[in-house]
Amino acid sequence: MAGLLALGAGREDRRTQGGERPCLVVLWLNGGPAGLFNSAGSFLPAGAFGVATNNVRHLGNGLLVDAASFGALPSPALRHMASVNFRHDIRRPHEQARAAVLEKAGRSQLLRFAAAMPDRSRRCVVVNDLGLPVGLSADPPAEEGCRLERVLDFGEVSSAVAAPSRDNVRAAYGVGTDASRVRDLRTTFAAAELLVRDGAGVVVAQPAYTGRADRQFDTHEDEDGTAARAVMAPITPILSTFLDRMLALDEANVVTVLVGEFSRTVPASDHEPGGTATVIGRYVRTGTAGPQTADGAPPESAPRPDGLWAYVATALRLQTDRWGRNPHPDLIAAT
Repeated sequence: MAGLLALGAGREDRRTQGGERPCLVVLWLNGGPAGLFNSAGSFLPAGAFGVATNNVRHLGNGLLVDAASFGALPSPALRHMASVNFRHDIRRPHEQARAAVLEKAGRSQLLRFAAAMPDRSRRCVVVNDLGLPVGLSADPPAEEGCRLERVLDFGEVSSAVAAPSRDNVRAAYGVGTDASRVRDLRTTFAAAELLVRDGAGVVVAQPAYTGRADRQFDTHEDEDGTAARAVMAPITPILSTFLDRMLALDEANVVTVLVGEFSRTVPASDHEPGGTATVIGRYVRTGTAGPQTADGAPPESAPRPDGLWAYVATALRLQTDRWGRNPHPDLIAAT
């Protein structure tokens, strides 16, 4: 893993509101998940994707989620979860849509967040052997001295954290002391937590180890949502552990974003020209920026991907206008 990056002089005030250290965790759902998980209310009237009254959970403020996945997350996450939609107007190929979400004019949105962090947290780390999804630059231009790092060796990342915390993290995710490579769900989330505790500003991972290897959530012809649910099922319990622990960290304001390049059409589960991200964090107000349309698309009024990132920056309490105005101030908690 590359060493701590040299710190460049910033062009803006990198203080944050409040005393907690901000940290962004991006969990990339490669291929694009069906909206049944975080916009279940959009599909309940017609029963699309197998959504029914007995498999949804109402979280309040208009947000209905799939009960077995997002609805099964710990109560702190359910009290601080928002569904935020975006449009990029790209249906194919996957690579171009991914770049529309995670890059802008050849610049990495992930590195832009790292550069906006307080100086002690300006690291951007990609976790596990799945790496970044195809279509993104593996070595994008540096942002104010920040470059992408990569973690593949579990021992290397765990050595940066004091032994009691390291052992506690291993035990929480069921990772044995002999684990060496970050190459499955448990080591991925354990490594992500260790990086958060070590002060990284941005942590990025693909969590899905089921489905097609290069686009796990690309679940075509999945009219009843069976395939999509099968990909999400093993992620839910370990994600629950991660979120419960991250939201309990007093010293850090950890914002977790689950997002992919597409939502899915009704009924063929094809590609929609945008998606709906799930954002979970201490200063997120539970609710929805708006339901998906009945055919599975984000609404026509959904902002470009920069709108999603502007919302995330606000949830992180970053004092920056790099992504423009937050289009969803009503989904930010006052305290």
